[in-house]
Amino acid sequence: MNFKRVLFLISLGSSLVLPFFLYRQWSIARWFDALFLVGLLLLMVYFIMVLIEGQFFTAFLKSTRNFFAKVNKKDQLIRESEKRSFDRVDYRKEFPSRNSFLQIGLLFSISSLVISVALYYLN
Repeated sequence: MNFKRVLFLISLGSSLVLPFFLYRQWSIARWFDALFLVGLLLLMVYFIMVLIEGQFFTAFLKSTRNFFAKVNKKDQLIRESEKRSFDRVDYRKEFPSRNSFLQIGLLFSISSLVISVALYYLN
């Protein structure tokens, strides 16, 4: 089994169990709500991975470190006397299965939204 199938089965299984924890009973409408929530969670994980790959947090930490080093005169004098630079080695993280989270999250969110709207207007 590849990662996409495992993620799909785990997400589907958790969406089947989630209504018991949220509502204390299971119904088809509550299952669609749980399916939508699981899809949103997968989309959030995808966008966090995108932020990490884009080095948003690394750039933020580097800029705040540089700002506080320039504001603090004592630290600036120590850095100049020791000839230390502000730049450190960059760390790059790549997630090979990032698109699986996007595809399954969109599938769950959009399908549960369409079915919920259809059930609402059919009643």
